[in-house]
Amino acid sequence: MKPLIGISCCVKQFGAFGMANHAASNTYVHATDNVVGGVPVLVPANGQMADIATLIARLDGLILTGSRSNVAPANYDGPPHAEGTPEDHARDGVTLPLIRAAIRHGVPLLAICRGFQELNVALGGTLVP
Repeated sequence: MKPLIGISCCVKQFGAFGMANHAASNTYVHATDNVVGGVPVLVPANGQMADIATLIARLDGLILTGSRSNVAPANYDGPPHAEGTPEDHARDGVTLPLIRAAIRHGVPLLAICRGFQELNVALGGTLVP
C-alpha cells in the first residue's frame, strides 16, 4: 500500500467573489505522486477545527509547503509584522500543533520555505521579520 503524505494548505481567496479556498501548489502533489510514490492528502487550513490526532494516526509523512504568508508573530511572542505582510492564522492553527504531533509520533516531515518558519516556531524558536 502506498504511503499517505499530508500536504499543508493555505487559505487563499479565488474567483470573482474572493471566496476562501484551501490551496497547495501542484508542485507538492506532483512530487508526492511521482517522486515519493505516495498518495497526496491535502490538509486544509481549518484552524482549531483540525483533528490533529486523526491526521497523525493516518498520515505516513507530512510536507510543510511554502507560501507567501508568514507565521503570525503572536505564535512566537515577536513584534507585529509590517502592515500588509500576509499572515495565515488558520494555517498556523493547523500546522504548528501538527508538527509537534508528527515529531512526538515519529512521522517524517519535510519543511519547505514557510514550512521552515513553522518548524522553527513549533519547536520554540523565534523569527526575525
